Amino acid sequence: MKTLSEPLAPYAETLSFLHDLWLSERAPERPALVFVETTPAPPPPDDPDPLRARALAAQHAALHGRVCEGTDYVPLLSTNNGTEAMASAFGAVLQEHDGRYWAERLFHDLHEADGLEVPPVEGALVGEALEHTRLLRQHTELPIMSLDLQSPLTVATQLLGVSELFMAMYDDPRRVHALLEVITEFFIRVVETQQASAGEFWAPVFWPGIWSPPEVGLELADDYMLALSPELFDEFSLPYLSRLAEHFGGLFLHSCSIYSRNLPSLKKVPNLRGINSDLSMSCPVREILDALPGVVVTPHIYMNKEITHPTQQVWLRETLEAWRPGDRLFPYVLAVMYDPPAKAEVATDFAEVRKVIPASVRRT
Repeated sequence: MKTLSEPLAPYAETLSFLHDLWLSERAPERPALVFVETTPAPPPPDDPDPLRARALAAQHAALHGRVCEGTDYVPLLSTNNGTEAMASAFGAVLQEHDGRYWAERLFHDLHEADGLEVPPVEGALVGEALEHTRLLRQHTELPIMSLDLQSPLTVATQLLGVSELFMAMYDDPRRVHALLEVITEFFIRVVETQQASAGEFWAPVFWPGIWSPPEVGLELADDYMLALSPELFDEFSLPYLSRLAEHFGGLFLHSCSIYSRNLPSLKKVPNLRGINSDLSMSCPVREILDALPGVVVTPHIYMNKEITHPTQQVWLRETLEAWRPGDRLFPYVLAVMYDPPAKAEVATDFAEVRKVIPASVRRT
C-alpha cells in the first residue's frame, strides 16, 4: 500500500487488512466487522440548508463521536446529499418535507424524453457534491466517499415515475433504452469528475460506511432489482450496470433485498467487487457467499420484516457462524433495528453485540 496520510496512520493495520479483503487473490483468514456505534460529540456547525445540516451532523458525529474499538472502522468523509441528486441534475424539481427531499417526476410521458441531453456535472445537487469533494480534498487527508449514486434504472424511475417506466418496458422499450443511455453517460462524467477531485483519497462505497480502495470503481444502488423479474432486470438494468462496471474497473452494488432469483443476474456483472443488502429481506448470507465467490458481501439488518431477528447480536452471531475460509464477509452492525410490532426503532446494545464475536474475529 502507498504511504498513508498522517490522519490515517493509526489505521495502517486495518487498511492493510481491508485492502486484502477487497483485492488480494486470497481472502483474509477472518471476516471484517464494523459497528455504527457513537458516543456524544460536540455539536456540529450550523447550516441554514436542512439537507446540508443533516449531512453535516451525521458526518460530524461519525468523526468526533465514533467508537472504533475492536472493529475494522476507518474514518471517512461523506459527499452524500441525497438519493435524488442525479435526477436533480436533469431538472427534476425537489420537494422538501422535514429536512428530507424527493424528486418530482420530470416527464409525464416517455416521448417527452426524446432529445434529452446529458446535463453539465456542475448543476444542482450533483454540482454541490462535487464542490464539496474539492473542498474536502483541499482541507483534509481522509478518504472521501462517493455521492449517492442510484442506478441508471432508478434515476429513470425518478424522472418518469415507477409505474410509467415499468409499463414502457413493454410498450416502448426502445425509448427506455435511449433514456438509460443518456443517464449512463451522465454517470460516467460525474464519477470521473469526482474521482479526479478526490484523487488518492477516492473511496467509492458510500453505503454502508466502510472503507473501499479506488480499485472498487463505483457504487450503485439498484433497489428495483427486487421489483423486476430477472428477465426484465437483465434487459433494462444489467447492461448499464455492466457498462459502468467495465468502464470503472469495478462495481459495488447495493439493493435493499437480494433474493435467490437475483443471484444469476449478479453473477453476470463484470468486475463485481461487493454487494450490500438488508438480510432481513434477502436470501441467506451463505447462499449469497456461495453464489458470488471472491465478492465482498457486507450485509446489515434493519427492516426486520421478512426474516425477523430479536436483536442485532442474534443476527450477527448467525451471520458470523456462516463464514467459511475463503469468504469475504463484512457484516455492518447498525445502531438501531426496526421493531415491526412496536413500529419503532430499537437501539442496539453494543456491549451485548461484542459478546457474540469469536476471539478469532475480535480486533484488539
